[in-house]
Amino acid sequence: MQDSKKLSWADFEPALLADRIIFDQFPLVKQIQTACDNAKGGAARLAEIEIPKFEDTEATFEELKARIDKTIAFIKTIKPETIIGKEGVKISLPYWEDKHMTGFDYVTQYLMPNFYFHVTTAYAILRKNGVDIGKGRLRRWITAQ
Repeated sequence: MQDSKKLSWADFEPALLADRIIFDQFPLVKQIQTACDNAKGGAARLAEIEIPKFEDTEATFEELKARIDKTIAFIKTIKPETIIGKEGVKISLPYWEDKHMTGFDYVTQYLMPNFYFHVTTAYAILRKNGVDIGKGRLRRWITAQ
């Protein structure tokens, strides 16, 4: 057996979480944090409620799993009727000085593309490192770690 096959998960988890596709992109851990931020922020903005603040302190897959679970739990608290009909609500972001988008434009032109970009990039980092996951298995893979 090769020496690399004798390594435990703990031996390469920090390196995998810090890996990135190219030097100027976020590392894997930040890709997952940002996808969660997009999901909870988008839901909260459309519901016109305060966005829960999550500290970006995750350093393990177990901690990332907890963040994903907190994100999902928050989104489940928002009833569909809270966001139905919000296509025209004005959405602004902290880094959009004096600018806004309608709820519809925010979701279709910013939120969904940004969310899927970060999820896809996280998936690509894992695949680049030989993690054998298929489409739609990113959360399940993280959950199993």
